[in-house]
Amino acid sequence: MANLRTNNLSGEQGQNAYRGSVFFNGGNDALVIPASSDFAYGTGDFTIEAWVWKDPRPATGQTRGIFTQTQSGNDYIVFKIGSTNVIEATFGSTTISTTDKLAVDSWNHVAVSRSSNTIKVFLNGIASSGSTVSTDFSDTTRNPTIGNYTHSYGSIPYYGYISNLRVTKGEALYTADFTPPTTELTADANTVLLCCQDSDNPLKEETGKTITGHGLFEHLNDTELVTNGSGTTTTGWTNANTSTFTVENGMIKVTRSGGTGPTAYQTITTVAGQQYTISANIQYVSGNYADLRVYNGSDSSGTLLKFLRVTSSGENTSNPTRTTFTAESTSTSLFFTFDNGGDTGKFSNISVKAANRGDAPKVIPPYGVDAGNTFGGPIQQSSQGYMYFPTGRTEERGRGRGLFAGGRPGPSSPYNTNTIQFIQIQSSGNSQDFGDLTSGRDLMGSAASSVRGVFAGAGTPTYSNTIDFVTISTTSNAIDFGDLVAANYTPGALASSTRAVWGGGATPSEPNTNVMQFVTIASLGDTTDFGDLTVGRRHVGGLSSPTRGVYGAGANPGITDVIDFITIASTGNATDFGNMTASRNDTAGCSNAIRGLFIGGLQPALLNTIDFITIATTGNAQDFGDLTNTIRYGAGLSNSTRGVFMLGNNNTARNSIDFVIIDTTGNAQDFGDLFTGIAYPSACSDSHGGLS
Repeated sequence: MANLRTNNLSGEQGQNAYRGSVFFNGGNDALVIPASSDFAYGTGDFTIEAWVWKDPRPATGQTRGIFTQTQSGNDYIVFKIGSTNVIEATFGSTTISTTDKLAVDSWNHVAVSRSSNTIKVFLNGIASSGSTVSTDFSDTTRNPTIGNYTHSYGSIPYYGYISNLRVTKGEALYTADFTPPTTELTADANTVLLCCQDSDNPLKEETGKTITGHGLFEHLNDTELVTNGSGTTTTGWTNANTSTFTVENGMIKVTRSGGTGPTAYQTITTVAGQQYTISANIQYVSGNYADLRVYNGSDSSGTLLKFLRVTSSGENTSNPTRTTFTAESTSTSLFFTFDNGGDTGKFSNISVKAANRGDAPKVIPPYGVDAGNTFGGPIQQSSQGYMYFPTGRTEERGRGRGLFAGGRPGPSSPYNTNTIQFIQIQSSGNSQDFGDLTSGRDLMGSAASSVRGVFAGAGTPTYSNTIDFVTISTTSNAIDFGDLVAANYTPGALASSTRAVWGGGATPSEPNTNVMQFVTIASLGDTTDFGDLTVGRRHVGGLSSPTRGVYGAGANPGITDVIDFITIASTGNATDFGNMTASRNDTAGCSNAIRGLFIGGLQPALLNTIDFITIATTGNAQDFGDLTNTIRYGAGLSNSTRGVFMLGNNNTARNSIDFVIIDTTGNAQDFGDLFTGIAYPSACSDSHGGLS
């Protein structure tokens, strides 16, 4: 019988192939190992090795620390990539380096070993000349660190991937040129550290050590920074400017005595540049609002970073409300804040933890993957009765990158942001910075192929005909693509693997246009006329399968429930598809190859509704479930499995992200947060509508 292991079907290699790596982004990212006698080498032999992939950003001449270990005085070990891309090992005042340079944006095996006090450094199995280093490394108080090292001469962070980092004590594994290992490294009796083998768990270590994450990995520690945030006691909080500061019904009750602004507070220890998620239950009692505010520094004179608010409208948060902030220093303060003397609010479940900024792409050394794959789709039968398996590398199905672009920091903000943020759709967590649009814009129509994202139009401060594009797999600023035939805002946007089509919207001369226009995504240039919608309208939602595009709802000028469809590869007027479950505008769409989802909208109240359709048929939409909040001007993106929604609003800038499993029905779940809250965003992905 044929061997039907999925790795054989996809041409991958054997069971001991490399399976994972860890990404470091060149900031304060680090994996810290507790100091112990395991790393006291004395004057004996040892080996440090890893596979490394150096990213060319942010600067070509920057030194990158792979593994560092210090002890008292100047007796330290620094294993690094030097500024000229040679591999270096520094032991106190002695530095040994390779002659050859590593290849950037490619995997390289690196190693350093000491044998009878002779140190050699290796790049892809080629040895440097040896140097004598007889230092007694016996310190057991300093923590070995992977990916970053700060010393008196500066910081040497790592930017790129590290895989299969192993430290061997009492044995020099390499003393002359050798062939780099082609199977995953394992631990033996002399192994004191083996890690960076699991892309999904950077803290995993094979000898039983506990690794602490910093920077990108800090959220994995799940460390709570707030003391007594539950609300059952005021211990840890400083009473300032309050007439009442007590516990009532399991919440901290605060009433200010007079004046305005901050009252009781707590200062927490943070890392400058680190992103954190703050959440709290807040109940309004009296006054204009109740805030939990985040200030830089140890008092309220510092910069206001973010705040959570409940207004005097009587709003209650029965579940934690949440946002993110980026710390500016090692001290950050949380203040209960009110508008006037006598105002009262209650607070509980106050939490600050390092934010999950999303999973990095899985990049692995060049000897294959045996991921224990399972098929991402059903086994099927052709019309001739032959069985066939799902196509593609099955461990990569259901993956993808999503982009949220533009918008406003707030509804009354005088400016629009040019920020582009990205997420890994298959994971959960907060967004990361991608780059910038060519200009700040809101109310765009965004679409994508599997390679490029394109962003068109804008509503404020003036109508725009600009089209930008980015390469989704990178992180970079947008580039000018061309122009819409007429300046437009709030068009519906959709795409196949080759074409992007914008439908409807508003132009300076036509407040509810029926025009559809398209571009070939892989090219550059202005749009071409595609045809007309059945009804001219603005604030339209768009989605697609690989062949069919669908536009839903909108305003003309009143709200409508119309759904139209087109065949993307052709041109011509749209055809009636059916109707939404109810009329609305300001909706957003996303899809896999089979189903399309339309979310939220205005009717005239804000909606949390999710509708679904089967794209290949025609007919009315059906109820799918509910979002976690009501939205207007939201944004949707997807891969073959998940729909992901940014919960935009015209009343406030939000950063909440929801997700659903497209092939099911049910209510949305929390995905994470945008690193900066926005209103009026747009979104696209490289894996929508059957592209993944």
